[in-house]
Amino acid sequence: RSGVFVEQHFAEKWDLSTPIPYTFDASIAPWDKTDITDALAEISRVSCVRFRSLASSPKGYHINFVKIDSPSFCGLSYVGRVSPVNTVYLSFQCGKNKGVAMHEILHALGVIHQHLRVDRDKFIKVDWSNVNPQKYDQFATADQTLYTSYGIKYSYNSIMHYNAYTNAIDLKKPTMIPLVGFHSNLSLLGQRDQLSDTDIHLINKMYCKPASCFDTNIYCGHWALTGVCNIKGNSVWMSQNCAKSCNLC
Repeated sequence: RSGVFVEQHFAEKWDLSTPIPYTFDASIAPWDKTDITDALAEISRVSCVRFRSLASSPKGYHINFVKIDSPSFCGLSYVGRVSPVNTVYLSFQCGKNKGVAMHEILHALGVIHQHLRVDRDKFIKVDWSNVNPQKYDQFATADQTLYTSYGIKYSYNSIMHYNAYTNAIDLKKPTMIPLVGFHSNLSLLGQRDQLSDTDIHLINKMYCKPASCFDTNIYCGHWALTGVCNIKGNSVWMSQNCAKSCNLC
């Protein structure tokens, strides 16, 4: 699920003709506000997405940041724009507060968890025997009729990936095992230090391409990853229907 909402689901994407408004709930302390504004600034630095702070809630779409004082979770957000407000919940109790905030803000922008991509089983093995049965739903792959990868490869160090030991019964054993570069990639899973190159690429493909650059088919991302863009005889159709995923615009 490096994927996001595609053009057919425009209602869940944010209109960037003006900066995305955001507000702070009274529960957000000044030092927590700094972590959030740093996260927003980093997303803006690497993309065309802009945000603006409001002192009070507007009537239209906006993001509202709320602190939930609980050690049981790090953050929570809807995926994609929702009406009337995207409430982003943060606990500020997991460390890496800026990174956790970026993770949740990307959810609000429409990005879903990396380890839930349709093609994830090519890159990680889920050890179901070690997953808390009450948490199985957190490993359910994305609906491929709703989400696309936009042709962007799976990334172990995506800020949208969960930790290797997420929801483990035996905390000494990973629930998600990298199938490539086990030793080097295991420690990357769940990092909240920075946006990965693929995270940045994804945000820019989602929001920063000209209006003429789009895919007409939800499966374009999958086709791009399997080399269909370059197959002789398909190039004209792919250029007309999968220009975004095929990097043709």
